[in-house]
Amino acid sequence: MFDAAFWMSVAALFYSWTVLFFILVPVTIFLYTDSKPRNWLIPLTAILAVLLIAYSVCFLMGYNLVYYVLDGFKISFDFSVYNTPRFLIGLTVLLSFGLWALLFYVKNINLKKKSFRPAFYIIICTLLLSFFILVIAPQKSGSEVLFMFAPLAIIISSYIEIIREKWFKEVFFAILFLTPIIVLFL
Repeated sequence: MFDAAFWMSVAALFYSWTVLFFILVPVTIFLYTDSKPRNWLIPLTAILAVLLIAYSVCFLMGYNLVYYVLDGFKISFDFSVYNTPRFLIGLTVLLSFGLWALLFYVKNINLKKKSFRPAFYIIICTLLLSFFILVIAPQKSGSEVLFMFAPLAIIISSYIEIIREKWFKEVFFAILFLTPIIVLFL
């Protein structure tokens, strides 16, 4: 818990909207541990440690940490950057394959062991938070799609594992493999 809160705090210093991922900390505490006060103090300690270090550095350098962090909470719904063939092809393949795999991922959660189910729920929550950041990101440059890579990689690889038809699995994987190469040359 300490590591997760620590690195999310560090990420929030560089990209303010990553504070949304702190929603996963209480979700994880509820799903995996009992609600003892020490389980709630561990993430708070990590956040406090990062804030103290960041404030100390900003104080020595003459920056205003509060203004710097709060300035990053802008919202933009301008998706015109994505109107290029490079983004359209890449995002369409990624999101359509991700949505297709997500349907099977959600369908198969009840077939998994009861002890593994919380991890599946956390991955789905992470994907939803990543998609929300993609939608509200103040500057759309394509880099905000990186937030979705980890949960989508887990979901799509889980789907590839359950595909029974070998030819479909090969075509699915080939399209996923060739799309970034094709997009690179556009």
